[in-house]
Amino acid sequence: MITSKRKKSETSKSARLFKLSFIACLLMGQAYAAKVSDRYLYRIETMVVGAHDLEVAHKDLKSLFCRFPDSLLREWISDSYLKKLSETATQLKTLKTPLEKENNLVIFLASTRQLFKLLNYLSTQEVNLDPALVKAVSSAPGCPAVNWREDPLSRSFERWLRLEVYLRSRYAPSGIQANGDWRKRRVESVLQFVDSLDKQVAHENFW
Repeated sequence: MITSKRKKSETSKSARLFKLSFIACLLMGQAYAAKVSDRYLYRIETMVVGAHDLEVAHKDLKSLFCRFPDSLLREWISDSYLKKLSETATQLKTLKTPLEKENNLVIFLASTRQLFKLLNYLSTQEVNLDPALVKAVSSAPGCPAVNWREDPLSRSFERWLRLEVYLRSRYAPSGIQANGDWRKRRVESVLQFVDSLDKQVAHENFW
């Protein structure tokens, strides 16, 4: 009887271990599938950008513009552009045809590539964030919460905040002005800088 009970116990234990191993493998497989399901769009030097990055950028930029309505980037990235960014990220998740056959989509993706080239360039620049600015940004009323230490989205958001600070230091060192002509000239300067970067920095399209 003791031998029989021991065999049953060992069989039950083996069954439980097999079940746990199967569940673990299933979860790992799902996680891997979610990871590889991202559609890669282009590479900028060592930075690879996928559809998921567009989705995160949409959230980051909305959060940035909520905090800085006078953002220099805001003059370039309109509400319609932000909407298109979100729609494109969603479309890419289910798109079955090759990107090279989607001409309008490719044209829009080229404009997003310019944005990420700015971020790539920023990684080579020293941009310090004033603690008072970080505190103000973290507690902005009516805007999505930003947890600088724990939230991955916030770490991504910080890149766009640094980019805004960099552009202001370069094109508006004396501060942002409400004058329409002043803003127009500054935005034109930013766009010229972006066009220059786009031509100078190497990239590879995945379409």
